[in-house]
Amino acid sequence: MATKTDGAKRILFAGYDGLTLLDLAGPMQAFEAANAIRRNAGKPPAYEIRLAASRSGRLQTDVGVPVEATSWQDDAADNPHLIVVPGGPGVWNLETITMVDAYLRSQRKATEIASVCIGAFLLGHAGLLTGKRVVTHWRYCQRLQAEFPDVRVDANPIFIHDENIWTSAGVTAGIDLALAIIERDHGHCLAADVARGLVVFLKRSGGQSQYSKLLETQSAAADGKLSDLHAWISDNLHRPLSVETLAEKTGMSLRSFARFYVDETGVTPRRAIENLRVDAAQRMLADYPKLSLKRIADKCGFTDDERMRRTFIRRFGVPPSELRQHFTSSAASR
Repeated sequence: MATKTDGAKRILFAGYDGLTLLDLAGPMQAFEAANAIRRNAGKPPAYEIRLAASRSGRLQTDVGVPVEATSWQDDAADNPHLIVVPGGPGVWNLETITMVDAYLRSQRKATEIASVCIGAFLLGHAGLLTGKRVVTHWRYCQRLQAEFPDVRVDANPIFIHDENIWTSAGVTAGIDLALAIIERDHGHCLAADVARGLVVFLKRSGGQSQYSKLLETQSAAADGKLSDLHAWISDNLHRPLSVETLAEKTGMSLRSFARFYVDETGVTPRRAIENLRVDAAQRMLADYPKLSLKRIADKCGFTDDERMRRTFIRRFGVPPSELRQHFTSSAASR
């Protein structure tokens, strides 16, 4: 159990046998990283973090690594501000459903409740998602909607915050959810410092798709040649990338490559390159608020910042500078 800290927000991770380790460790690490940064700055920790279950002792995770939990009965006197329910194959177990359901129903005083990945099903069984807009791992969105028809399932976002309920998409989206909570509680600068320390992007906004452009393109291409090509493109966005260059990389003629690429991915090579440049530029706008638009344009392979500006207006209806203002608005208001 975490050391009690006056003034810190109490976060309880609801554990059970068969939880996904990364669903637990990812957001937990983000919250603890925020504590470490504040300690180093001479400030008190922001969060009191603990893992609790229906019984104290070891819980088995999906990868066989045990984790130690306290009993949530032992913690009953300390009502958590936030309860986080990780996903994992254990969510399908009737005993898990019954135990977590009973606990969540007893914790109506919790300010907020969050789920990571398919942990949303446990919130659904507890009646917490009725009328709410929610998300889960894209593979399970249809199932969630079928099991809980009074819930509005949106398969696209990374995470959704609807009143006092947070839900997130698959696995690592739990880190994005934690970063959003940290930013809401303590501002953009702390959340950005946490993201840099964890070497993840800040921030994939809740409205951003579960699927990155690179992952969409890679998933659409089963061919090994294109998988290698996409990895090479992502590492070389700063270079001129003509369709001719890509055809040469795959050892195909220009015409054969262009036809083959569209058949495999559903988009033209030029469109795929633009998708990846825009995706990379969006992440840099969010993560590096002091980096000039010209440097971002150079790093992402746009000819200049004016071409990047025109591309963003065509794709999103707003220039990169306006997107940057959106990403940094919370920092400016501090």
